[in-house]
Amino acid sequence: MDRDRRVLLVHFNFEDPALPTGLWACPGGGVDPGETYADALRRELREELGLVLEAADVGEPIWFKEHEFEMGGMGGWDGQADTFYFVEVDAFEPAPHFTKAELRAKHLDDLRWWTWAELREAQRRQDSGDLTHPAYVTLSPRSLVHLLEDLMTHGHPLEPRRLDPL
Repeated sequence: MDRDRRVLLVHFNFEDPALPTGLWACPGGGVDPGETYADALRRELREELGLVLEAADVGEPIWFKEHEFEMGGMGGWDGQADTFYFVEVDAFEPAPHFTKAELRAKHLDDLRWWTWAELREAQRRQDSGDLTHPAYVTLSPRSLVHLLEDLMTHGHPLEPRRLDPL
């Protein structure tokens, strides 16, 4: 989030009928062997956004989520564990270190800053469940705006909050 409360999200397109609009999510990604979660976040933000952070900029985790999902069209089930950090930055123009082809290989096809009003409207549409609306988007975590509002009101939790898998 920048100081004007805009939120930078990345768009994943998995070409999955269960997610016809793709997924707008917090930037980040996998943890390489020997990396801490915070080190992995710093690396992923550099690769995906061109954002270089010092270790002190990351802080402690705020949310944690685990879920299993079907691998679209490939059969079988897979799982994912997400650890979320809140990072406040000065506004910047994203300049990924990865090429567009490298980002697409990770199913990442877009990124953008969302104003608070845009994000709240996206949350409202998602909460309404009207998948036919042309402005419908899927957010991850699904309750992103509600979680951010709680964070802005009550501050960082003492322990990471465990989120529902959806």
